[in-house]
Amino acid sequence: MNQTYLFYDLETSGLNKCFDQIIQFAAVRTDKDFNIIDTENFNIRLRDDIIISPEALLVHKIFPEQLKEGISEVDAVYKIHKMMNAPGTISLGYNTLGFDDEFLRFAFYRNLLTPYTHQFKNNCFRMDIYPMAVFYYLFSDSDLIKWPYKDNEISLKLENLASLNDLTQGAAHDAFADVEATLNLAKLFLEDKNVWKYLSDFFVKNFDKKRCDAINEAFQSRIGIHRAGLFVDGKIGKKNNFMAPCLCLGKSVPYSNQTIWLRLDLDNISKITKENIEENSYIIRKKFGEPPFILPLHDRFMSRLNTEQLNNFNYNLNYLRENQELFEDICNYYINYRYPVVEGVDPDAKLYERGFMSDSEQIKCSKFYEVSLDDKVKMIDQLDKTNQLLAKRLIFRNYNCEDYPEIIEEKKRYFEAINPSDENDAPIDFFGNKRLTPKEALIKTNDLLSDNNLNSDEKDILFGIKSELMNKFNLA
Repeated sequence: MNQTYLFYDLETSGLNKCFDQIIQFAAVRTDKDFNIIDTENFNIRLRDDIIISPEALLVHKIFPEQLKEGISEVDAVYKIHKMMNAPGTISLGYNTLGFDDEFLRFAFYRNLLTPYTHQFKNNCFRMDIYPMAVFYYLFSDSDLIKWPYKDNEISLKLENLASLNDLTQGAAHDAFADVEATLNLAKLFLEDKNVWKYLSDFFVKNFDKKRCDAINEAFQSRIGIHRAGLFVDGKIGKKNNFMAPCLCLGKSVPYSNQTIWLRLDLDNISKITKENIEENSYIIRKKFGEPPFILPLHDRFMSRLNTEQLNNFNYNLNYLRENQELFEDICNYYINYRYPVVEGVDPDAKLYERGFMSDSEQIKCSKFYEVSLDDKVKMIDQLDKTNQLLAKRLIFRNYNCEDYPEIIEEKKRYFEAINPSDENDAPIDFFGNKRLTPKEALIKTNDLLSDNNLNSDEKDILFGIKSELMNKFNLA
């Protein structure tokens, strides 16, 4: 099976993956040598129930009137799902595994599409150019890339890399321009083929697992073997050169796809007691085939750590070896840790509660896309309880449903819920975060309008948002 790359980017109405919406999608499909096969670029009409983040529109430089144009969310998400699940597709972008991929997962889920199949089925998987850029910056001897600095510090933002290396003529935060920049950056990386191949294998679960298993053992406890490696991850920050030495505590019991690693370059390990483990420790949850990268403790890699990190690493490793009982308490705490249960999560945000759809439910949801609107409404009772509610929302968000009283009734209940009289009653996501309400959005918009440094376009955008909020939700 021939594999292809699908470089893609999203622009969204806000940052909440459960409650916000994609407003622009762009993609370029290439062969393995980055020769272009096909391109996509389309706008997605904003749903009536979306309360857009005013900060998001200021970033995108999009006027509210423009959001009324484009294809419906259901048609767009179905099209994206089909692209990403085409056999042999490697989907990737710049920081897509840090944001875009999960945003898509929730979009697939609430539109009754399989949210995970693009990760593993039909020889499909995902990559991400951003963590690769971190590695190239740190370790590649090539001068293929000019690295941008802001205030004497490295900046790996795509817009800065694009500007310095002339990767695109488009504007930053336009989906197609970002895709073009990412593709051209990948072409530069590919010129160092050995590094490209080495990094690409980190995104293949079996290769990534083999590399982790081959990392040298630091010591053993009654829990098992504990390996020490070097994490490379943008989240660790430029102050620490995006790297941190870590020690594997073991495999998570409740989340079998995760291994747990304890950072050893911080100065708080000796402060840990059985009662304050979480307060004085920093762990990284690693899934095979996903960033962060874990490297062996070779001199070439370790030489990029600063003196403080190296001193803390050596001290902490010896401290844990000598305090086995405390170390085992730390291991047991984290490998058995379960995320707190959040009560009252909105159905749009229940993806992780539900897990994988059964085969029979997948067949029903696939059929849902093939039938007329009348038959969609008739099919609702055949779906499981959560999918029944998602199907009703899908219909009133994307179709004219005035002929279907049960859908109209659900729409009425839903719009009352997203515009509560008490802000504390707003729908919540799986973290317990509240959905942005119209009143909160209006307050944010008015606060932004008080900035005297706004240009005329930015003022027009904010006044447009304010008008939409006041008219749609009857706000004074």
